[in-house]
Amino acid sequence: MRSLVDEKSIKEASEHAKHLFPTSSHHLHLAFAIPGILLPPEKNPNQIDYSNTLETFKVNTIGPMLLFKHFSSFLPSNSKQSSFEKGEREGEEYEGLNEHKAIWAMMSARVGSVSDNKKGGWYSYRSSKAAVNQLVKSFHLHSTSSTTMVLGLHPGTVKTDLSKDYWGKGEGMLEKEESAEKLVELVRQADEKFGGKIWDYKRDEVLP
Repeated sequence: MRSLVDEKSIKEASEHAKHLFPTSSHHLHLAFAIPGILLPPEKNPNQIDYSNTLETFKVNTIGPMLLFKHFSSFLPSNSKQSSFEKGEREGEEYEGLNEHKAIWAMMSARVGSVSDNKKGGWYSYRSSKAAVNQLVKSFHLHSTSSTTMVLGLHPGTVKTDLSKDYWGKGEGMLEKEESAEKLVELVRQADEKFGGKIWDYKRDEVLP
């Protein structure tokens, strides 16, 4: 996780990827930028901790922002052809993905929705995910002149270490594999209307 909040590390990873896959002849088809962290959620403002809040924004918001900064050059554009557009797919299977286009998916959360906020609390986590929603829209608008669609994903409440304190406290919790399968299927079926918006694992739109 530390490398995600270290821009130098992200930049070095991007440069290494460019060495392996020159952007003049390759482009990215599908990216899941899905880092996430949940530190002890605040139930009232007195529990807000500067260090925890800063770390939450570094991982949940700034990390995905830097990933797009350094890897967006891999996304296809209308001004250049990739080797894939020329038919040199080397046996790769895209299974429903348009080989000439790209999808950049970011991990949001329903609690990042301002209009859906009925309980308050969770100030750092809610705010960091609301910021991700803004990034989804902004990055999508940046990419509309090319062949890239940016969308946000809400995986549901998934049984992972992130949600460990809430296991058994409610219904509807998904296993990791089930959530992942649903999100992959959502991305495969996504069309133009999905761009710049947030979608949950049931393909319902999460409103801002």
